[in-house]
Amino acid sequence: MNRTRAQLGLAALLLCLPIPGVAQTVVVRVLDAESSMPVFGALTYLVDASGQTAMNALSDERGRALFLGITGGTYRVRVEMIGMATAETELFEIVAGTTISQDIRLDPSAIELEGLEVELESGRCEIRGGGEGLLVAEVWDEARKALSAAAFTDQLGTYRYETMTFERHIDRDTKVILREEQSRREGYMTTPFESRPAEELQSDGFVRLNGADNLYFAPDASVLLSDPFLDTHCFRLVEQSEEEEARAELEGLLGLGFEPTGEETGIVDIEGTIWVDRETAELRWLEYRYKYLPDELSYPEVGGRVDFRRMPDGTWIVPEWWIQMPVLALRTDLAGRFIRRIERFHQTGGIVLEVREAGGRSLGQRTQTGGVEGMVIDSVGVPVRGVRVGVAGSNQEVYTNAEGRFSITGLTEGRYQIRFIDPGLEAYGFVPEPVTRDVIRGELGYFDFHLPSIGDVLFEACRDEAVPDASVVLAGMVKDERGRAIPNARVHLRWSRFDVASARPTVDNTDIEATADDAGFYRFCGVPSGRLLTVRALVGDNESEPVEVRITQADAAKLAVLEVRSSGR
Repeated sequence: MNRTRAQLGLAALLLCLPIPGVAQTVVVRVLDAESSMPVFGALTYLVDASGQTAMNALSDERGRALFLGITGGTYRVRVEMIGMATAETELFEIVAGTTISQDIRLDPSAIELEGLEVELESGRCEIRGGGEGLLVAEVWDEARKALSAAAFTDQLGTYRYETMTFERHIDRDTKVILREEQSRREGYMTTPFESRPAEELQSDGFVRLNGADNLYFAPDASVLLSDPFLDTHCFRLVEQSEEEEARAELEGLLGLGFEPTGEETGIVDIEGTIWVDRETAELRWLEYRYKYLPDELSYPEVGGRVDFRRMPDGTWIVPEWWIQMPVLALRTDLAGRFIRRIERFHQTGGIVLEVREAGGRSLGQRTQTGGVEGMVIDSVGVPVRGVRVGVAGSNQEVYTNAEGRFSITGLTEGRYQIRFIDPGLEAYGFVPEPVTRDVIRGELGYFDFHLPSIGDVLFEACRDEAVPDASVVLAGMVKDERGRAIPNARVHLRWSRFDVASARPTVDNTDIEATADDAGFYRFCGVPSGRLLTVRALVGDNESEPVEVRITQADAAKLAVLEVRSSGR
């Protein structure tokens, strides 16, 4: 027999036999009642006869939970798992030197959240009876299971985390990142994110107001589960606002809102929403805002977020978190009085890049990819909506939103060419050169992209041509009555000048001709500035209406669209 197998067999035998002088042991095996398959990640409690928890553990891949060194007495085992009904054994006696095995089968008990309609009521949330009160309790119970597992994971301190933390300064109005610093850390930690004790937060507040050195705290799983927090906050189901409905990440989620039950006492508290999956009832994240802040610090975007993630081994961690705090500046109002107002936000947070066991086995990476994000701005600093942003050599492509913002994620580490295509500029044949950016795993690199004006684009297009000084550029499109480009159309331009001696306009140059390209785009370089220009297009026997335009030297260039209608229209 192989020596290793012999050792394993001996260990198994010793586990099953009572040995004098050896601490008492309880071995629990958690199974699915329908399939008899092991259930991993179930939170297993050893509870004494008075109902107090003596020990807890998470079931492993084989559905096993092990309790060692137990004091003799009467106990029962209780098991909780998201989406399953809580189960517990009858009371059993533990005597010196014994090992007891307990099998527990969990029945599926998913909450019917899919298709639930929630009506938002005004006023403070209240504990209400009936169906809604029961549903709130059930949703909270599922979230509590995940929070309990996360709190238990925090206490283990046996995982090696690779984390990236960041400090950002963000403009209040434009949301542009003004400055960012990042740092990485790797090592064994009880948890990469930890709040203050619940009792301390309840007595001193979630924000310690101390002038310029205000301290802001976020709740962790232990705080949300604590008696001080639950005694002073109430819960209710919340309806998504129109703004929230536009967030793709909220699709398929249900919100469990919470807020303080007491009146304002000068202590800063928190309110927010816990988001759970409608189908699985699994906890996704918590977002919160600070309540009872002084008026000068109050702003909708002052708050934070804590994400929760179930790992492959059944443990729960906080993979990402951030807090956004206001930064005040001294300004003067219209009356010349000094006032303090929020000038920017200070955002601090972190991301768990990877989690490993003591033996080196990876429990999963927060992300193996990175990305880029930023804002597209026009020549005068206004955000541009609808610009197509893509990655060369990839099908990754997004459009800037109303604030000119874009974000592309899921990129493996490396160097990329980021292209920006504005429909207005593209119509006239201009596509900016791609921007080169390096992507780092676990990070979103930020940068702003400045689009040139149409005048700058057109003037640049004539740079290689020999043109007179102080000249301008006229360009445009030739289209049919349905707005479709007409390729290879003949375009004629003429202008007049004012003769001072005769006080009459005279023709300076008749009929300069250009040919539109395959996209219907035409261009005239070296046009004198300040003159009245007349331009028309010819397509076979059809001719556009003449268009008159005047271009100053300050304008540099202008566009003129020529519409050619078919005969008989």
